[in-house]
Amino acid sequence: MNAYFGIVLISFILFFTVWGLGWLLERLSYRMLKATQSPGSRSWYALVGPGVALHESSHALGCVVTRTEIVEFKPINISEQDDQIVLGYVKYRKPPSALKNAIINLAPVAVSLVLLIAFAFGATYLVPDRPSLGRSALDLFWDLLGAKNQPLIYPVLAIGEYVYQFLYTIAELTVINPVFWIVAFLAMTIMFSNAPSEADIRNAWSGLKFIVVFNLIWLVVAFFLPEAGWLLIGFFEILAVMFSLALAFAAIGYGFFILVAAMARIRSPFQVIPFVACLATGLVMSLQLIGSAAFQTMSSLAVFMLVTLLMLSMKSLRAPR
Repeated sequence: MNAYFGIVLISFILFFTVWGLGWLLERLSYRMLKATQSPGSRSWYALVGPGVALHESSHALGCVVTRTEIVEFKPINISEQDDQIVLGYVKYRKPPSALKNAIINLAPVAVSLVLLIAFAFGATYLVPDRPSLGRSALDLFWDLLGAKNQPLIYPVLAIGEYVYQFLYTIAELTVINPVFWIVAFLAMTIMFSNAPSEADIRNAWSGLKFIVVFNLIWLVVAFFLPEAGWLLIGFFEILAVMFSLALAFAAIGYGFFILVAAMARIRSPFQVIPFVACLATGLVMSLQLIGSAAFQTMSSLAVFMLVTLLMLSMKSLRAPR
């Protein structure tokens, strides 16, 4: 199998992976975060509200792009309808075109992808000794573009190396840098916005079927004739780079979610202790020049989880359910 087949396959898999991770994060939040069970609370507006607003705004943007009339738009709306809580909505006149319906209902995927990449590049440029990561993404794109007849493993290794380089660069911000936590929060928020509702999946189904069928056909073409990739020059290559970067940033969002969910299980006001321990560890290691910046970050986060687990082992410190 050739590299171009691998590039098409990676793009296809990562499209649904990133979308599915948004769906999974929302479901996990309902199980693990009390904030999602209390719409309208202060913690809900802080953790979940921004993702809801971004999700509905993405649908509204899809309506604007397809010139579909918006009847009513409320990015955040907490109300009960048929024993269900509605957190936000966009009412529009459903277009007869399946393509327009797909664009409107898949808009959160596209918007979250663009935002993930924008924030990813923005964050990496804040690391003083790694300013070239954005340029490295272009280098990766050009490498993939000219690698159609390389072995299948080539794009896997190239993309894997870049994703590792990206995550390492984010870790170099260190936990004592407020930008590290801002980036992590934004990653979680954007992943929340990416979560598809049942209505989104149902309305976008015709468009999703087209995407699946087209990709399956093109996978067959790529398997036997990698040179056919020049007909769609750069299309799957840029998707592979973008979705790989989005997947890496999604991992950061999941990491932040795990920390928040862990803190939520500790009784107030002791919830801040793991966070303080994390910052103290990062500060001490930074002042004492212990290890690399990335090592300091991972060590500080390990202290966070260790302190959390120790506190959760004491029944008196667990939050009531």
